[in-house]
Amino acid sequence: MNPVIGAREWYKAFWLEVRHARWAEPLRDAALQQRLKNWTRHLTGAVVATCHALGWTAVARGHLAEVLPVAKQEYLAIDVMAFPPSKSQGWRRPVAAFELENRLEEDIVAYSLWKVSLIRCPLAGVFCYRQDPEETGNLLSALAGGVMGELEGTSPGEGRSTLLVVGTRSRGEDFPDGFFKPYVWDSAFRQFRPLLW
Repeated sequence: MNPVIGAREWYKAFWLEVRHARWAEPLRDAALQQRLKNWTRHLTGAVVATCHALGWTAVARGHLAEVLPVAKQEYLAIDVMAFPPSKSQGWRRPVAAFELENRLEEDIVAYSLWKVSLIRCPLAGVFCYRQDPEETGNLLSALAGGVMGELEGTSPGEGRSTLLVVGTRSRGEDFPDGFFKPYVWDSAFRQFRPLLW
């Protein structure tokens, strides 16, 4: 199995996973009722389940996995970290790192993006939300000119994908299709572009 999976393949697997009633109903309810702890817990479960569906082992709060010699629920204070399959516990690099940000503040979202951008792995992702779809463009511009602009020139590795998934609270009734909008970093044009999958 190829442990390197890009943003498109990962998001496609996530989209299939999050449609299951196990995740869709609790996530929709948490979004509409603005229950941030429930939202984060269910989204964490969906991201971990997506990683498992791709053959990875994922570590997150509430999802202990013994993938490294030191067993933890979180490594490096990253919300979800995924590792390739292995027959032994050893010190290995993750294949993906995800931050699930349930706060609206732009600086907090930028901090989450900065954190995952510093991890050397093929896929870095951030989930965040805006109240209204009209707010997304400003967020994308701010992240491109801020975090991503500052990190430009620091190589995260060949073939690196950076995924940003923006949920929109006002579209909660359309969950999951209208709610989640995925974007991928385009380093050639120095901007986030809609992920076409």
